[in-house]
Amino acid sequence: MKNLKIMMFMFVVSVVLQVAYGQHHIRCIPNEREALLQFKAAIVDRYGMLSSWTTPDCCQWEGIRCSNLTAHIISLHLPGQYYYEVSWRYISGEIHKSLMELRQLQYLNLSFNYFRETNIPEFLGSLTNLRYLDLSSCHFSGQIPTQISSLSHLKYLNLAHNYYLNGSIPREIGNLSRLEYLDLSGNSFEGYIPSQLGNLSNLHKLYLGGYDGDLKIVTSDQWLSNLNSLT
Repeated sequence: MKNLKIMMFMFVVSVVLQVAYGQHHIRCIPNEREALLQFKAAIVDRYGMLSSWTTPDCCQWEGIRCSNLTAHIISLHLPGQYYYEVSWRYISGEIHKSLMELRQLQYLNLSFNYFRETNIPEFLGSLTNLRYLDLSSCHFSGQIPTQISSLSHLKYLNLAHNYYLNGSIPREIGNLSRLEYLDLSGNSFEGYIPSQLGNLSNLHKLYLGGYDGDLKIVTSDQWLSNLNSLT
């Protein structure tokens, strides 16, 4: 009987340690794992960037980071890789709307991938916990969706060097009052730079240089002088 109690005690201790240190403990939230698998199904992955996305615990997959407290996915980091301006590892295809299920996502980096002839998805505006969004050098076309203005916690926004982004810069970007970094350079925007950018009082860095567009600034506007934090 004494030996049985000792064995039971050791078993309980083992289970507690496994949970505490993550051994054999699947932390992945099922509906978020399913959302990632739907995202993967819509992706063309010639270089195996998502090859680890097969095990039960999605928190262990490449590019995924989960909260230690809640197990919710808080980071999706899947940038492509370039070598001397030639891409040699990237994903393409479609950014599936299943990412809407990642309600606690704070960081999203899909830069240097190849989404040519697709638009920046409007549904990204529903990821209202985002602090960091990098969609640079992805070959997106069309206009910046105004839904991005719903990302009220955003501090970093990089849409640079998509080349085929066009139209005007949405004045709604001026609603992103927490922005510290904004890069819209290397695109084909036209029209006047919206004076609402002057509302971005926390902005440290601002890049607006064009690729094949015709951006104009109204010299009488004072919006630029409102950006006291620019470095």
